[in-house]
Amino acid sequence: EAYDACMNLIANPNDWVCFTDGDTAFLLPDFGHQVKSYTERYPDTGLFTCYASRCHYQEQVRRGTDMGNRDILYHRQQAETIRRELDGQIKEMDRRIAGHLMVIQKKTWTLIRPEVARKVAEQQKQILGVDTKISNAVLAAGLKIRLMRGMYIFHYLRLKEGFAFKQHLV
Repeated sequence: EAYDACMNLIANPNDWVCFTDGDTAFLLPDFGHQVKSYTERYPDTGLFTCYASRCHYQEQVRRGTDMGNRDILYHRQQAETIRRELDGQIKEMDRRIAGHLMVIQKKTWTLIRPEVARKVAEQQKQILGVDTKISNAVLAAGLKIRLMRGMYIFHYLRLKEGFAFKQHLV
């Protein structure tokens, strides 16, 4: 419902919306320009995501990243290095993604919304797994999911509590 409410604020079907988890942070000041650059370069994308400091899916963590590192300066350096070395590059994802960052067009949301709503209603879970439902619906619609290889965000993702901790999701 929250994703839907945000999308209902957007009138232009060609506009892009960036959703992030509440425990994420952009570490470079020009992140908006970077996202815009990717949407302009790859306008046929169904859903964009990016690298994160921590993620359940290894494909969304750049090789060599220390997911247990608690130093924000380490993660800032990762963001700078990734931006410098990989800006503008993509990796096509042929599987569901974690939703720490999802950039999606209004027209794509309109297309996949019925499937996402149906899957959420079936499981009776409000937020847990909605990123999976969204990414699976994008793929089922024949659209591409692309990882913005030049973009890295800090994702707290239970850094202190551990991946298994889920009390905050109840």
